[in-house]
Amino acid sequence: MGYGFWGKVLWVNLTNGEIWEEELPESLYRRFLGGYGLGVAILFQRMEAGAEPLGPKNILAFLPGLLTGSNAPFSGRFMVVARSPLTGGWGEANCGGNFGPALRGAGYDGLFVTGMAERPVYLYIDGNRAELRDAAELWGMDTVETEKALREKLGTDIRVACIGPAGESLSLISGIVNDGGRIAARCGLGAVMGAKRLKAIAVRGKARPPLADPEAFKRATASYRELFRRRPSYWSSRIPGLFRRLLPFLRRFGIRPSGGPVQMVIDSFRIYGTAAGTAMLVELGDTPVRNWLGIGFRDFPLEKSSKLSDESVIRHNIRSYGCHSCPVACGAIVRLPDGSSGHKPEYETLAAFGPLLLNDDLESVMLCNEICNRAGLDTISTGVAVAFAIEARERGWLPKELSEELPLAWGDGKVIVELVRRIARREPGLGNWLADGVKRAAELLGEEAQEAAMHAGGQELPMHRGLYEPAVALGYAVDPAPGRHTATLSGLTELKAYSRYLALRGIKLPGRYEYAPKGQAFGIIIPIIRAYDSLGLCHFALQMGEPPFLAWLNAATGWDFDEEEFLKVGKRIQIMRHAFNAREGLPMHFPLPARELGKPPQEIGPVAGITLDLETMVANYFATIGLDLAARWPWPEISDLIP
Repeated sequence: MGYGFWGKVLWVNLTNGEIWEEELPESLYRRFLGGYGLGVAILFQRMEAGAEPLGPKNILAFLPGLLTGSNAPFSGRFMVVARSPLTGGWGEANCGGNFGPALRGAGYDGLFVTGMAERPVYLYIDGNRAELRDAAELWGMDTVETEKALREKLGTDIRVACIGPAGESLSLISGIVNDGGRIAARCGLGAVMGAKRLKAIAVRGKARPPLADPEAFKRATASYRELFRRRPSYWSSRIPGLFRRLLPFLRRFGIRPSGGPVQMVIDSFRIYGTAAGTAMLVELGDTPVRNWLGIGFRDFPLEKSSKLSDESVIRHNIRSYGCHSCPVACGAIVRLPDGSSGHKPEYETLAAFGPLLLNDDLESVMLCNEICNRAGLDTISTGVAVAFAIEARERGWLPKELSEELPLAWGDGKVIVELVRRIARREPGLGNWLADGVKRAAELLGEEAQEAAMHAGGQELPMHRGLYEPAVALGYAVDPAPGRHTATLSGLTELKAYSRYLALRGIKLPGRYEYAPKGQAFGIIIPIIRAYDSLGLCHFALQMGEPPFLAWLNAATGWDFDEEEFLKVGKRIQIMRHAFNAREGLPMHFPLPARELGKPPQEIGPVAGITLDLETMVANYFATIGLDLAARWPWPEISDLIP
């Protein structure tokens, strides 16, 4: 055991029921940190190429970050990795809540699951005690019911990560849920868990790895916490109203607001969470509208988008909550239309079931969110699937039996809710057709329908547009887990946390449509984000001041990391993720739908006339990271990276 980590992981073979611990050397942590880094280092080495994503040889890993559970601010994240059944390549999902710190608190830096159980089971972990138990009575329950049943049986201090009916039915857009609505949603990893017949993982753990320098750690975290001690100001609650008055001006001149003063950003997250900016992002052209064919202010104007933004959303709040070690608490439990309670929809969900579908009915959006949370569905992919279905019916692509099943139409909240219910239950007809995502749904309709299937490498695109920030499209295309806005943190190059790393290479912050410099800059930034993720810290912290995460890392471990070494680790993690895909025969980057690239360009609005030069960005990204786009697998230099 080193300082700041336990130096051991837990392995479970579901086929024969064997459970064992493995000790890992400190050098592996120093080279790959935790989370995604530790995951790709072990999966690349231990899992054979070509392992079927839904087969027994796929390894499903649950990985806290290196600082998860350390009590550093925002250190509540955990990651899930496996070969993705949705993309066929490297699969990963990042999640908040309380499960990650509990797994770390049980004495493990990771959990690796292989094999396939004959019947449904759940894994119980309590300190050094780990055992598989029968889950027959849990199979078929939704995620809220599953967590409730396990906590009633095992104790209220148990933390649960589980799948719902979507994962059980092997929906390729299903995820893994903890805290009743915090989902490791992307890449279809809920289907991997379902294929292994692993219903849930129940963990009890509150221990923390020893720190190398507790006093230095306390000082470094305390100084950053000072930012969050002030109560929200009078003006903070009026931020959305101010922006609404400015929106016509911002839209007309294509001005992109930056984060603003740190305290204003903190206050906005505290009051509204990610729901603060829905109306603004629709107006500015960042949010996709009508399955990427619409233009925000024309097709989903302010009087509609404001119903899904800021005050309109938090009006339903019962109480706010935060993930483990969060000083902001941007989440909330809300009152649902039927009188029950559930989680407040985040921006991605509001946009996916709102402007993407021309739906301004907040109640229907909240219901869709709750259905997905309980079923264990990715709200981004589900919303994109619904948009595809509506357009397909409108354009006459659907066979008669699907076309007549529901009167699919833009903006019909009741029909949208019903379709989401059918996807969640994988009902015969529309539900089954859409449950594996838009790529596969489009393949069943023929070539013409491909243009409306908005995905990268099989994964549905999120609710931020590359036309508004080109680096978003770059991340969708080049990241080994494609189609995720978190690959580039929505392209926020203005963040101070990035600037220092760019300066190490003599790179300046690029202009918005400076394609070559943007590709070069994100050849540095994307690896830095992956290393940051591997610490188990929340992305939102990067928008709130400049978190001294290297000071936290060094005080916890006793290492002497500087920016240069952190960048090297991030690059190592990113190249290994690319290598995983190359070994599986996937391309180095994925094509994007013409609509996302501005082909044809929008005729009016803030991003009118823009067609992205994705090729230039891609070429400069790979040149910066040091990979040859034309190289064939295996790469000779990869042996230097393998642990």
